[in-house]
Amino acid sequence: MVKKNVTVGEVAGVMEMVAPVRLAEGWDNVGLLTGDGRWPVKRVMLAMDLTREVHDEVVARKAEVLIVYHPPIFKAMKTLRVGGGEPMDLAVSLLAHKVAVYSPHTALDTAQGGTNDVLAEVIGAKVTGSLTRAAGKGQYLKLVTFVPEGQVEEVAEAVFAAGAGHIGVKAKYTRCSFRHAGTGTFMGDESANPAVGTARVYERVAEIRFETILPTERAAAVIDALKEAHPYEEPAFDLLMMQAEPEEVGLGRLAMLEGEMTLAELAGRCKRALRVKYAQVVGNPKRRVRKVALIAGAAGRLALDGVEEAYDVLVTGELKHHEMLAYLAAGIGVVCLGHSETERPVLGVVASRLRKHLKGVEVRICSKDCSPFTVF
Repeated sequence: MVKKNVTVGEVAGVMEMVAPVRLAEGWDNVGLLTGDGRWPVKRVMLAMDLTREVHDEVVARKAEVLIVYHPPIFKAMKTLRVGGGEPMDLAVSLLAHKVAVYSPHTALDTAQGGTNDVLAEVIGAKVTGSLTRAAGKGQYLKLVTFVPEGQVEEVAEAVFAAGAGHIGVKAKYTRCSFRHAGTGTFMGDESANPAVGTARVYERVAEIRFETILPTERAAAVIDALKEAHPYEEPAFDLLMMQAEPEEVGLGRLAMLEGEMTLAELAGRCKRALRVKYAQVVGNPKRRVRKVALIAGAAGRLALDGVEEAYDVLVTGELKHHEMLAYLAAGIGVVCLGHSETERPVLGVVASRLRKHLKGVEVRICSKDCSPFTVF
């Protein structure tokens, strides 16, 4: 049996399992940003940011997919031209090289085993819960459609590639469906052009009832894929609303150190763990801390506003000046370690998950990907 090629859609499906797009913040732009789910894939590369150096490395290594943590396409695009050095321009350039771009961003931050969980593990803190909750993001639809026996696999592959077939934030499986054989009947009028049978003739066809589920936000893409792949001129399908279990995760994590230590000691531990040259500390360096809030990247006021559970210190990448003053006024210590520096450890975890599920696909982290800052 000849092994079929892995596709861009299957890579996106694994990423949906690792970091479900429904978990992303409403302002974010995550998922498959460019490319075609049907393109074959032999090489995948990962990076924090899409820079000129990353772009050139991806092209040189002939990768077909770049998974880039920060979305290179964020604001509305007014032109699609090859040229320029900003992330959006480079994403268009990669598309010209037939390289698909996928971004997980805040979906990966929120997901279990994602950015913040990895950061906690790296600094030696045990996660006890989420700082916030991803409330109201767990809604699914069930897709039911009817396909001639000979074309069911083609239709299934198309809807899976568009984001269907993955069950829940904790699920270990993608491409999930239920199929049952039966008989479909129809009769087209004189203007019909049926794929099976003849216009104005009552037809009976052996069909498969095909069921799968999808996040509500993927409905348009999945239905478009269904219509394109389905052999019928007017395929019949139902979308049924499902009530999923409440999400257990949200942005940020709460965690406990194995024992008390000073704020300065924690900062030193974080520097060594992340291999960074500096740490910015807000608060008395001699203050003893144990309960930690973690927000990789930029925390903003997220760990201040609407957070009910008390903690001693926030570990994050960066804060604005007035935000630092707000945490200081609230009596909360802060350790800032660099924006991408706190996010970067998750790339290795994502790469491992991709290798596990995409057998035969080469997965690499871009060697040219680095922080835009140089510290002297």
